[in-house]
Amino acid sequence: MDNKLSEGETLFADGKIDEAEACFLSLVESGYYCKEAYNNLGVIAFQNDDKENAIDYFTKALEIDPLYKDTIVNYTNLLRSLDQLPIAIPLLEKIAELNPNDKEIANLKSDLCSLIPANTEQ
Repeated sequence: MDNKLSEGETLFADGKIDEAEACFLSLVESGYYCKEAYNNLGVIAFQNDDKENAIDYFTKALEIDPLYKDTIVNYTNLLRSLDQLPIAIPLLEKIAELNPNDKEIANLKSDLCSLIPANTEQ
């Protein structure tokens, strides 16, 4: 599994997105519960403006590991693009509580909270 994941990540980094996607799909279709593969498939779907599949892939990654930071950040960015900040903020709050020194999460949470008017914040 690790070899296929590494191969897919290398292909992705080299801009060979279709080949990378095939690697990640082969992993998950083989029955591996690989949060990294689902996250990467979500990123590819998001980049291809396939937001419905991106949501599905990010959700599957979070089902495997609800605190997987890469997926939380990527899913939050997707939710922001869909104007779904009330869904995104609780995800960030949960991981920020567990990792209070994580500046990336704190900054992302602060940015999103600033976009919600005070009287509608969840």
